[in-house]
Amino acid sequence: MTVATPPLPTLPDAAARLAAGALTSAALVDAVLDVAAATEGDVHAYVALDPDAARAAAHAADAAPGPRGPLHGLPVGVKDLIATADLPTRAGSASWTPPAPPRDAAVVRALRAAGAVVVGKHHTHEFGYGTSEPPTRRPDRPDLYAGGSTVGGAVSVAVASCLAAIGTDGGGSVRKPASLLGLVGLKPTHGAVSTDGLLPGATANDHVGWITRDVAGSALLLDALTTLGGPLGRTVTGLRLGCPGALFRDLEPGIEAAVRRCLDLLAAAGAEVVPVEIPELDLAADAHGTLGAFESAAMHRDVPAAVRDGYHPGTRRFLDEAARVTPEQAAQARTVRARVRGAVDAALDDARLDVLCSPTLALGALPLAAMRPEADLPRYCRLTMPFNLTGHPAVSVPCGVDGPTPVGFQVVARHSADLLALRVAAAVEDLGTPGRT
Repeated sequence: MTVATPPLPTLPDAAARLAAGALTSAALVDAVLDVAAATEGDVHAYVALDPDAARAAAHAADAAPGPRGPLHGLPVGVKDLIATADLPTRAGSASWTPPAPPRDAAVVRALRAAGAVVVGKHHTHEFGYGTSEPPTRRPDRPDLYAGGSTVGGAVSVAVASCLAAIGTDGGGSVRKPASLLGLVGLKPTHGAVSTDGLLPGATANDHVGWITRDVAGSALLLDALTTLGGPLGRTVTGLRLGCPGALFRDLEPGIEAAVRRCLDLLAAAGAEVVPVEIPELDLAADAHGTLGAFESAAMHRDVPAAVRDGYHPGTRRFLDEAARVTPEQAAQARTVRARVRGAVDAALDDARLDVLCSPTLALGALPLAAMRPEADLPRYCRLTMPFNLTGHPAVSVPCGVDGPTPVGFQVVARHSADLLALRVAAAVEDLGTPGRT
């Protein structure tokens, strides 16, 4: 079963209708708030909503003499790890409080400058670590895992209680829920969107990214929030798509079948599919984990014991283990990061590849009751996490279904070639594969 198509327009369709005067921001914001009112009792996507402020911003957008930017009047949601001046930011924690005074994160300032209306904050795991379970549930199968830690945003986009969700991706946290819910999730090139204002802080693995219902919506946000945007192509004729063997091992059969079918269709559309070996990708997991742990431990080192005692038990275990990582181990992990990044770049260059392609996830949605974060999160992030370590842009786009859940197709491009990754994703979207919202 897949998530039903919401009745609201997609982000680019809404932008076009607003620009043409066929829709008002007030009506659009009212519509998403109505959806939130109807669905939040079941899906719990939001930790905080401010309907009055959202409606006021929408009316201001309608009264403006012209569009403020490419996101003018469009309702979006923001992950609870991303600071907002007008809404609380608790980073998914019951005991931690952010430093004062409150301020907007860099990406929120960019959203507002582009004209977006921020309607609320989305649920996340405590500090995004994946060791606690937020109340957010899938709209179609609440008993199944919906992904993390941008899970609140993904579910909100799926039910249309916002048109786009701004999140963070430290190991797959945008792409993973996008894959499991049949949505489009982009992790841009590292640094393309500032991580200033991520709370309690950002590690070197962290990227700001977003989830939308279609590739054009992702491209619209790329254009609005970075310098890497431009016209979105949708053809793959003449492109060389590399398939790293390390990312096609130990896949659930239904996932591999859906991705292989998609590759065959891309080849029929004019692309050349090229097997490639990048053995250094197998080094990524340990280096990624070491750096993330070392930098996370530093963020919490000066937190009072009384506050840390209020953290989720899984968070405390993670931070206790993270505190054991030495500076020497972190330095070695940075050396490995440079090696893996160089190997990916070399493979792209030596084989004359335009992008790399793989499944987004190696497994489908597990029952929540059977989830074991310490064991299952590494399995879920195995194919996404290498590109957090290397900083390459990566997008997940639906390409089929495996049992009860959609299958994501991951496209990875060179640094700053985000638009090319979206071009291939758009071609996948145009294949008409099942599993889309």
